[in-house]
Amino acid sequence: MEENYINKISSSYFKGIIKAVAVSLTVTLIILLITALLLCFTDFPEMYTFPSAIAATVLGVFSGSSMAAKRNPSKSLLSALLTAFLYALISFVIGSIIERRIVVSLNTALFGVIALLTGAIASILANRTKSKRNYNSSSPGLFDKFNRKKSSGGYRFNSRRL
Repeated sequence: MEENYINKISSSYFKGIIKAVAVSLTVTLIILLITALLLCFTDFPEMYTFPSAIAATVLGVFSGSSMAAKRNPSKSLLSALLTAFLYALISFVIGSIIERRIVVSLNTALFGVIALLTGAIASILANRTKSKRNYNSSSPGLFDKFNRKKSSGGYRFNSRRL
């Protein structure tokens, strides 16, 4: 019975990772499509194509990795890095199919490193908890001088009267 339970967890875990990779690829595709339309129909400088590809990669990996990390808070770093790795692998395979050859270059290594670092950062930021401040329990510094005690007849600074 325990084996059946473990298999259900692992299959849903990998389904979540695949969904996160799909979200990553979709976000990247949309950003690259917008960039391509800008290049075709405006005077968008072509020198910004490589930075826009990096930005699309970062935003795509960040969205998918943070989604995977939020779904699995106990394994957030593993989920985010696995999502980033699968994203980089699938992107490399798609790029190799489009070019009809396998090319491993410095840009490929840079792409992989950027994807993994973005996945790690997304994991850290996805599971942050916001601290709730109770503003009713503390008095702001502006109103402290209005609520001072009337005993001394003046303000005191370092135990001296002003």
